[in-house]
Amino acid sequence: MRRILIPLITLVVGAAVAIGAMAMLPGREAFGSKSESRNTQIINSITREEQVVLVSLGIQGLKSKEEKGQVFGFDIPGSERAVFLRYSFTAKLGLEGKDVKVTPTGEKQLLVSIPEFIFIGHANEDFEIAVQKDGALGWMSPSIDPAQMVTEILNDEARLEYVKSHDGLLRDQAKTFYGNI
Repeated sequence: MRRILIPLITLVVGAAVAIGAMAMLPGREAFGSKSESRNTQIINSITREEQVVLVSLGIQGLKSKEEKGQVFGFDIPGSERAVFLRYSFTAKLGLEGKDVKVTPTGEKQLLVSIPEFIFIGHANEDFEIAVQKDGALGWMSPSIDPAQMVTEILNDEARLEYVKSHDGLLRDQAKTFYGNI
């Protein structure tokens, strides 16, 4: 027994001394990791757009999603997962400028026909997980994908709702913009 114990103790003490010596060296960590990342991008085409931004909306919000594990339809205590996603972005609403029709109706009079208003795009996006909570048995519930939450915030239905809820403002701005022609 002594024959095995002495080499084992020597090995453990030697490893501890080596790790301690590495920790004492300046600029060196005993344990760590190294990562490398690359991003290669090619722009294949550029398209000129004739869109007119009439309104920019500064939008901020907090989206939450919670999941719980279940057995036979009953919640499992401690299996909760939750993600609270803080977001902000600028939504750009307007119209397709190429679809605006200007028709002379008389001397110094024009009829301006405006197409439907659209969600043109967004800018200044900032999405950040504000809080993430996992219960002790959180592994029993489905994981929550923050990227899916972002998609829900910017999906077609949400974009259409921004346009619908600001229709009056868009009409007023279009009258102002095209009324000065």
